[in-house]
Amino acid sequence: MKRIIGFLMIMLVLAGCAEDKPAKEAEAKNNTEKKEQVQTASYLDGYLENPQLSDDSELLQVDQVVEDSKGRSMLMKMRQVDETYQIGGIEMKIQDAKWIQLRPSYRMIDYFHGLTDNESEFNYVKVFVEITNTSDKTLKFSPVALVETNEEEKISWEDELYLESLNEPIESGESRKGNIGFIVDETKDLSELTILTSDIYDEADNKLNDAEEITVEF
Repeated sequence: MKRIIGFLMIMLVLAGCAEDKPAKEAEAKNNTEKKEQVQTASYLDGYLENPQLSDDSELLQVDQVVEDSKGRSMLMKMRQVDETYQIGGIEMKIQDAKWIQLRPSYRMIDYFHGLTDNESEFNYVKVFVEITNTSDKTLKFSPVALVETNEEEKISWEDELYLESLNEPIESGESRKGNIGFIVDETKDLSELTILTSDIYDEADNKLNDAEEITVEF
């Protein structure tokens, strides 16, 4: 009788372990995903939210939506790039690229007037970059002078949305990070974005290095 009771107790323990295993595996997977999201967002430390465009840091899944006083943003596509490029004395790191549908709030519509014929709702592409001057002199450089989509839509730096001063002269050893974005009115299915940086100049406007072309695939 004792043997039977002991056998039943062992079976119950094993059954409990079997039931707990999927739950533990699911919990471990969930914790890993949360950890990856935290790591993904760590490069945003110290970044101040843009006054014109909504914070997209929580947009990590396609069709995910965030809404605030600036408007309603939906993530259409995303690429976690995390690539570093050395362009002369400039180290440029592209962290992420996103294609976002934006419905600006009423108070923000005027800001986009003149940039698009449909300022009440439009799509835009943005990249989060960090640049560091690794040279011993002050340099003039812009991370994005021109962008072109896979459907041959081209937008110049003059129509840049975020205006976060990433194209101002950068001193030796200085680092800056922030977003650069452009409205894409004509592109129906964004699958590739080609970024052309500016050339690099010194303070006396002497050209030091040619521009770099970088392609980001979604």
